[in-house]
Amino acid sequence: MARPWAMLGAILALGSPLAAAAQAPAPLPADVFARQTVAVTDRVHLIYKPAVTDPPFEGNVVVIEQSQGLVVVDAGGAPVSGRNVVAEIRRISAKPVRWLIYTHYHGDHNLGAGAFRAAWPKVRILSTAATRANMTGPPMDYVKTYARSYGDMAAYAATQAKDEHLPQGLRDGWARTAAAGPGMVAGYSDMRVYPADQTFTDRVSIPDRAAPVEVMFLGRGNTDGDAVVWAPKQKVLASGDLVVAPIPYAAHTYPGEWVDTLKRLEAIDFAYLVPGHGPVETDRTYVDKLIAALGDVRAQVGPLAKADVPLDEVRKRIDLKPLRRAFAGDDPWLGFLFGAVFSGDLVSNAYKEARGEAVIQGKG
Repeated sequence: MARPWAMLGAILALGSPLAAAAQAPAPLPADVFARQTVAVTDRVHLIYKPAVTDPPFEGNVVVIEQSQGLVVVDAGGAPVSGRNVVAEIRRISAKPVRWLIYTHYHGDHNLGAGAFRAAWPKVRILSTAATRANMTGPPMDYVKTYARSYGDMAAYAATQAKDEHLPQGLRDGWARTAAAGPGMVAGYSDMRVYPADQTFTDRVSIPDRAAPVEVMFLGRGNTDGDAVVWAPKQKVLASGDLVVAPIPYAAHTYPGEWVDTLKRLEAIDFAYLVPGHGPVETDRTYVDKLIAALGDVRAQVGPLAKADVPLDEVRKRIDLKPLRRAFAGDDPWLGFLFGAVFSGDLVSNAYKEARGEAVIQGKG
């Protein structure tokens, strides 16, 4: 059976498409993919999944209202999630979605796109060229077994929830995961990948008098094709998983380049930063914290990696307890997630970076 942290890591990178609302399927055991909407500022809304640190880990969706239509950033991570997002969008505006932008290839940000195709057949999907290459290649192979993987995770979670040797907060987190299991298994079915219709390598402008949009590639970081979406009049920046709160996500990342990309991101004059997961940030405090964490891990791992110390031994020698406290505090579940989706992969990627080894998207 796969390691639970590996499965959790896979979860953060997943998603799925949707069917038309006209023939809605039977409701799930509990709609674990339910969404809520909050206004960020004039003409910009955030559609989010409550309980961001509990599975299913669903990426944020940003809706930007232009004069003649909507620009939407990311699409939800399952067919049912996409339908829920579409329903929320229709509550915001009767205008059609003209553009759907993928921030990166992780499925929890794009596998709901089928619902957009059904609701707005003329929608144009936009991503970086690297994201499209990943979505049409091996990194998306997991969608074939996604539901089964979540079934395995739910079964494992149920056993962990009963383990009296674990801290109560950790048992509670596993119990929530187990309870969400049937809904996730039902939701992660009939998965289909919807690659972009149009790609770019630097930037694309979507002009509008009231809410112009700039879509930019600032450099590699969380993936090799991260896009950020900037609404300059509203001063809203959507970062995708370059920024994830409260626990960052680090599978298949490029630690040094990630730091440089985050610094370019910080140089943008935003008033609101919408991360890939988590609440809206209104300053640069959390991004600075993430940059510092990446630098700390690189500084600890790099010299050992260059000295040919084996990776397993490196993990024993470095001290990540201060970082864990900084991101997770005393919360056992957040502490588990810190190791499962951030520090474990980050150490591995920093090790590869220091040794000049390639980080391959979708590979361990």
